[in-house]
Amino acid sequence: MTTDHPEIEFTPIIVGGAMRTGTSLLQNILSSAPSSNDMMVECQYLTAQLSLYLNWRNKDERALSDFFDGNKDFFEHLKSLVIDFMIRTHKQQGEPQHLILKHPEMTPFFPLLAQLIPSARFVATVRDPKDVVASMLAVAERQRELGRTSNMRQAGRNMEALTKLFLNFYRGLNRLLNEKPRRLLFVKYETLATQPQRLFPALTDFTGLDFSKYDPDADWKYTRPRGVNKAFDTKIRGKGLSSSSIGNYKDTLSKDEIATVEETAKNFMEGFRYPMVGGKNNALKQPD
Repeated sequence: MTTDHPEIEFTPIIVGGAMRTGTSLLQNILSSAPSSNDMMVECQYLTAQLSLYLNWRNKDERALSDFFDGNKDFFEHLKSLVIDFMIRTHKQQGEPQHLILKHPEMTPFFPLLAQLIPSARFVATVRDPKDVVASMLAVAERQRELGRTSNMRQAGRNMEALTKLFLNFYRGLNRLLNEKPRRLLFVKYETLATQPQRLFPALTDFTGLDFSKYDPDADWKYTRPRGVNKAFDTKIRGKGLSSSSIGNYKDTLSKDEIATVEETAKNFMEGFRYPMVGGKNNALKQPD
């Protein structure tokens, strides 16, 4: 069974990356361009649809055979849902030339979204895993104070578990990068938070966005008033650029904990040229 889908006459730009890596900062910078929408809430609905599809696709064939004519028909059904969602959201946001959507948990689904929306571009943030784990610990502590639970809280100070939680966001992205290298761009939080103008040429070339009017000192502009997330928000969220969160792991992690994080994230750190300061490969050069 074949399905004719409506054309998407705008460019969806999907922002991802692990939690605590600056995805909101990247979203703010992309949304500052004149041709894009203001910052929206995280796109959790779309992530839920993609997760539901993958969950049911792998079930026994009998679970779907009364509703869909095989896996291809099921895929076309998902494609219809996603395209309709994109078009509706585009209209709701005033029909910008570039539609900026963001949700860290959507990152593992980038390869699937790339199949569904050929015109979409994907930008993922990365950050020194040591700082990410330190930030996770801070969030988990605030969640404890608020009486909330999460996989971060359950991990406690298990450095290997927290690091694997971080790495899990990026599963499948190497395949997407190898198969469709022009669809995915990685950006480092450390540069994004201090000298984003260094990234603008690559971001403009990749997305088509114009950053000539970007004001690094301006407060973030949302589509509607945003509530406070007491567990995840930091003092610098929504404000101008700041380097205050870079290197925070030094005040949080012990030498042994640093070594465990670096050993667990060894391939990631080597791939993105993050310095190894407490592990077995502490002779690695500093990133440019």
